Amino acid sequence: QQRAIAYAPMIFAAISFVSSSYVIYHLLFQERQKLKRLYHRLVLAMNIALLPLSFTQVWSTMAVPEGTPYYAGAMGTMNTCVVQGFIKLMFMLTVSTYYVSLVLQALMGMRNNFKEENYRWIEIPTHLVAYC
Repeated sequence: QQRAIAYAPMIFAAISFVSSSYVIYHLLFQERQKLKRLYHRLVLAMNIALLPLSFTQVWSTMAVPEGTPYYAGAMGTMNTCVVQGFIKLMFMLTVSTYYVSLVLQALMGMRNNFKEENYRWIEIPTHLVAYC
């Protein structure tokens, strides 16, 4: 049962990784004209940030130092654990910032009758806050 709980999130993280990869591919190579809209640029940035986050979730308990009690599949070192923790924390905050920016973009869009030139200014501060 402990192994099932440890390994089940890896499947969903792999699905998330593949899904984010598809969204990035679709926006960059198949529907590039959609990137003229703020919404699609924010979705693209969020999915780019989701890739490393999903990867650390796939990695999951394998990065935990070997021999750590109550961790099924622990086979890493202290360094792998620290690196995974840093990446996970950094990109959880980044993805959360992009989710908030999508809500803000929707709110600003409704208040400005979806005239993007009135609220396009939120894009640069969003990217700065997401990665700083």
